Amino acid sequence: MGDDLLVVTPKGRFALISRDGTVEYLGGSVPMNVTALEAHADYNDPDFRHADFRVADILLKELGEGRYELFATHHYFTGECIRFRLSSTTILRDEESVTVMPDWRTIFDAEPCLPLIGFAGSGAGGKMLTDGANHLLVIIGDHGINGWWGWWKRPLFDTALDMSKLLRIAIETGEAETLAIGFRNSQGLARDVDGNLWATDHGPQGGDELNLLERGGNYGWPLVSYGVEYGGVVPENIEDEEVGKHDGFARPVFAWVPSPALSAIAVNDEKRFPLWKDDLLIASLKDQSLFRVRRHGTDVQYVERIEVGHRIRDITLMPDGRIALFHDGPQVTFLSRSPRYCDEESRNRRDVYSVNCESITASPPDSPGAGDPGTDTAAGDQLFGLHCNVCHNLNVELHGPGPHLVGVIGRRAGEVQGYRFSAAFDSLDVVWTRDSITRFLTDPEQFAPGTSMSSSGIGEAEARAIADYIISLDYLERLVGGREPAIQSDFDVYLIENSLIYAKEDCARADTEAMFFLALYPVDADDLPDHRKPHGFDNLDFNFDRRGEIFDGKCLAEVPLPEYPISEITTGQYVPVDGGFNHIWEGEFRLAQ
Repeated sequence: MGDDLLVVTPKGRFALISRDGTVEYLGGSVPMNVTALEAHADYNDPDFRHADFRVADILLKELGEGRYELFATHHYFTGECIRFRLSSTTILRDEESVTVMPDWRTIFDAEPCLPLIGFAGSGAGGKMLTDGANHLLVIIGDHGINGWWGWWKRPLFDTALDMSKLLRIAIETGEAETLAIGFRNSQGLARDVDGNLWATDHGPQGGDELNLLERGGNYGWPLVSYGVEYGGVVPENIEDEEVGKHDGFARPVFAWVPSPALSAIAVNDEKRFPLWKDDLLIASLKDQSLFRVRRHGTDVQYVERIEVGHRIRDITLMPDGRIALFHDGPQVTFLSRSPRYCDEESRNRRDVYSVNCESITASPPDSPGAGDPGTDTAAGDQLFGLHCNVCHNLNVELHGPGPHLVGVIGRRAGEVQGYRFSAAFDSLDVVWTRDSITRFLTDPEQFAPGTSMSSSGIGEAEARAIADYIISLDYLERLVGGREPAIQSDFDVYLIENSLIYAKEDCARADTEAMFFLALYPVDADDLPDHRKPHGFDNLDFNFDRRGEIFDGKCLAEVPLPEYPISEITTGQYVPVDGGFNHIWEGEFRLAQ
């Protein structure tokens, strides 16, 4: 916005960063219906990933006389499901203030509307470009609808589906035309001086792509890829006779193996970096680098990696030629030439190494320590999405590039089934706690010398908020609040108010049947009076469906005893329980001790 930067946080709040580095928080926000989402029954379900619900991109169109049209691609909760939406409003600016008008207009809603459970908004894509005066180009990611895993079973190339496509959308009517298909998660979209369209695309494990976009092109996802599923598995629906050939579809101009996690893309001008004129500048998240792509027309000549040391979410060129990098955290870095280059008397156009980095640190309203941060766990949820969930899953059955973090509290570092750790953890005698997680996130190399996890610039306060969020995900901890079990055996029993809580550590899926049996009938059936004996175990048909199954690697069952204060139950007394687990069975309990 002129010499300033308009910034939007993941949950849709705005800030203006001025030329001198000061930050002004603006009123108004992207309409996402967050309050209703937080009140929904599935919001706290471990299978709903809060951080994936977010703003994907913003774009400004100057109208003149201090007026701008602001476009945003973002998620919106309808009350039942989640839409990927394109919206717009007006921004007014005078000498004293910047005002984001509250009258947002919905231009386009993508199909389908997505359920909360299984929501994969991290694959939203969502980058925009203007296309003439009356149209926008919007590239939408697959949102996990790919046939590799998940709930969606229809073909991804279905014409009724808007995911995984490049769309040309009329600003006034919302009418959409499909220009190209076959994208996984394109977070970068740019047009060069010759009019060529370029897009980055996140591959799965391996295979990030730089694509030259052409009308009618099919770029192959999810039927071909240079990558594989996380964990090294080749999905059955990959059609390459040899994985990585990309046969039968438009091939990328360049691909990265392993994946640096590509995000935004920009085309450099010559104001500050004349030797980089017309080069493509591509940001990365996991690799924490900027890639400079030298091209000749549409052919890539070479790719130079420039280490930055922070995850880069977005990139834009300032009017004076500085390159602004927006990090996954409260920081913007400006790249410019060093003072000795800018000095007219000593300017040397061939002095390619005279680069100066000016950084400013500002806390956007969503982050800890600014505005209204909410609870520690709310801030930690957002920070986890910014820094952690690219590599770490909260699903016990799925590792990412890093191990899953289900049940990490109390687990010994370097020990999780199905994941091979680096040698740095071989001799590390550490149990993960709030303190050890905080120390590791703040300085991974000092905590575990030789670790493959690089520093992401997380400060101590941010690391502590992430640790608190991870602890809050431990469902057993939420139930028992740090209490010790009253009875310890293969299945520990906690006595909490008027409930019995059964827990087993490191349980397998098969243990859930035994857990349910114990939760209903915690005494030997042969010890019950004849008229109280339960029906045969084989006749119990019960679907655990997440909440009765495995939480954080632990089998859990909670059985309320509403009419019997636990302190008054005597040894050997039978206690009938109306409804049993999930209020659908009747059971008998007897405390042996």
